[in-house]
Amino acid sequence: MSSITLFDVTVPLFRRGMKTLKHILEKGEAYAKENGTSTKDVVNWKLAEDMKPLTFQIQTASNTAKNTCVRVAKIELPVLDDNEETLEDLYKRIDTTLSLLDEVEEKHKAAFEGKEDSEVIMVTRLGERKFTGQSYIQNFAIPNFYFHVTAAYAILRNHGVPVGKLDYLLA
Repeated sequence: MSSITLFDVTVPLFRRGMKTLKHILEKGEAYAKENGTSTKDVVNWKLAEDMKPLTFQIQTASNTAKNTCVRVAKIELPVLDDNEETLEDLYKRIDTTLSLLDEVEEKHKAAFEGKEDSEVIMVTRLGERKFTGQSYIQNFAIPNFYFHVTAAYAILRNHGVPVGKLDYLLA
């Protein structure tokens, strides 16, 4: 009988989500070009005026994937500056995140073992939050990651990009 590890419920899911982001971003770019919309505008699209733009959604999904590995597996990965301004920048960010996740699988998969009860401390603008490795993944990392992937999908859909459920699920 095999057991599911913290690695199994993070890195493969994050990789899949980042590939979904790339796929729907490509559809957004194609839609913009077909409809005479500047691709420079696409990165600043929002779902609602008081929400963060598409760039933020992709940056935060990327940061969540990467920082989960850092916080739970206690490995070092490079800090990625949140300075993307173009679609090309966002594609590069996604590809960099996918490469980092591949590196985690190749070199650090075992670092997730036994971290279910290890302390994870996360500092936010609201203060310090303490979790176990498992509770961090279940209650923050995965919900946060999918919130931002879904927000990116919703932003594109709201602006007329023909993305659907299968684009989200099967990318």
